[in-house]
Amino acid sequence: MSQTNKIILTLKKTLKVKGLKYVDVAKHLHISESSIKRQFTHGDISLNRLEKICELVNMEISDLLELVQIENMQVEQLTISQERKIVSDTKLMLVTVSVMNQLTFDEIYQLYNFEKPELIKLLLQLEKIHLIQLNPNNKIKALISRTFQWQKNGPIQKYFENHIQDDFFNCQFNHLGELRIVINGMISTSSNQVMQKKIKQLVQNFSDFAYKDQNISFDRRYGSTMVIAIRPWELSEFAMYRRKINTKVFS
Repeated sequence: MSQTNKIILTLKKTLKVKGLKYVDVAKHLHISESSIKRQFTHGDISLNRLEKICELVNMEISDLLELVQIENMQVEQLTISQERKIVSDTKLMLVTVSVMNQLTFDEIYQLYNFEKPELIKLLLQLEKIHLIQLNPNNKIKALISRTFQWQKNGPIQKYFENHIQDDFFNCQFNHLGELRIVINGMISTSSNQVMQKKIKQLVQNFSDFAYKDQNISFDRRYGSTMVIAIRPWELSEFAMYRRKINTKVFS
């Protein structure tokens, strides 16, 4: 990807975080929405216009370029061996999740039963695999991309799946902030595909909120987990009453 495209992509992400759309940029620049869309698509934005867009999001061009540099340094995915190392140490796993949720050193220390030297040692392990940068005065700088993903069916994904089965669903889901919906019906393959697309959009919404809410004070943010699933499935207690084995294949 060219440097110009990286700048445009970072600018688009910044606008999205600020809740601004093309129409807002167009109004600020006194041009049509179609014109600004075309300029973003083709990466054809003058320096003067770029400066004005930065003003809209309360940034200098230098701030934007710094964001581009940070994005270039960010980690998209860990290796299987790195994930295995994290999973092998519960404390390291806890600290990993904490820094991914943008907790500071002091917040982790206040929340969990760590001695400061122990916590520093764990953070240094994360720095070694380039998940964070540990700066003076124990300032944690996360190096994780917004599009970061765990390895599919990797050690960490399996770790969470096991705990979701045993711990997450051990709940009545009837308190504030809790919701569980189970719905059943017969739908076509095409409808299943549409539902999967909408689920993926919802997942993206969750990620966007998590990114945007980093600026909210820690005492007003809550660790939240969302589990969504869809698949052709029949309760085993129902299946045992079938007159013949179900040979219908989803396609």
